[in-house]
Amino acid sequence: MKKIIIGIIMLAIIITGFGVIFLHFEPTKQTNNAPTASAKKKNTVEKTPVSEIAIPTLFVHGYSGTANSLGGMIDRFVSDGFATKSLVMTVAADGTIKTTGTYDKFSLNPTIQVIFEDNKSSMVNQTAWIQSVMKELKNNYHIEKVNALGHSMGGVSLTNYIEKVGNDKAYPVVEKLVLIGAPLNGLVIGDDGVTNYDLTEDGPKQSSARYSEFMKNKQNIPSNLQVLNIAGDTLDGTKSDGSVSVASALSGKFIFKDQVASYEEEVFTGKNAAHSKLHENSDVDTKAAKFLWDTEKVD
Repeated sequence: MKKIIIGIIMLAIIITGFGVIFLHFEPTKQTNNAPTASAKKKNTVEKTPVSEIAIPTLFVHGYSGTANSLGGMIDRFVSDGFATKSLVMTVAADGTIKTTGTYDKFSLNPTIQVIFEDNKSSMVNQTAWIQSVMKELKNNYHIEKVNALGHSMGGVSLTNYIEKVGNDKAYPVVEKLVLIGAPLNGLVIGDDGVTNYDLTEDGPKQSSARYSEFMKNKQNIPSNLQVLNIAGDTLDGTKSDGSVSVASALSGKFIFKDQVASYEEEVFTGKNAAHSKLHENSDVDTKAAKFLWDTEKVD
């Protein structure tokens, strides 16, 4: 009997010993915040950069303009790393469009150069051609938003286009507009810098037929639009860039200011502020790039 009791006691000791050893070596539950496998996967997805669809910018030349008119500006923007050269859309007199180049919606600020074969046509015709371009961009390239830059007559026609289509969803939304030397209130220049079209606090002293139409239809301008209006003054006493008076260009203030999200204007001066030199002026480049893409050249 004594041997049985001793055996039972030894067996109990052995079982207890194994229990202690097992508990000692059992893996301890994690109490830190280390992510689980599924959490790690989720974090990896969140940290993966997502490409954004860029807003392309249209470049529209002026009266008698060619591919060279704004081609240099586009090339400089590309060279400076601000933009990607994308499409060139040449519009024939009958409105048909020939497109060259490639468009990548994820590229850096793609440019779209618009060229009119009939480069001495009217604002009405140019407006219709811009409509054709915009509709093709919407339907064939699925572009929902654009910026636009127009020199001289190109700026006038862009303004007319914006008033004509308004918020029509058949066309891309114009987010930002740059006007460079746009004769919004005619082409009258005074030798002494004084004309009947000079500006007052309330607007031009006199309005051209074109300007009157702009003022009449300005309520059609989408409220989301942001506008940069650039004028040139060669400082030769005419208060003009040699072709367009400062007053005519800056009359845009009274078309846009109370209609849009933002309006700003700037007058460049000196020999490089001449009408056809404005789009070759590095300071104009800098101002336009900052406005369009919030970027500046680093020397």
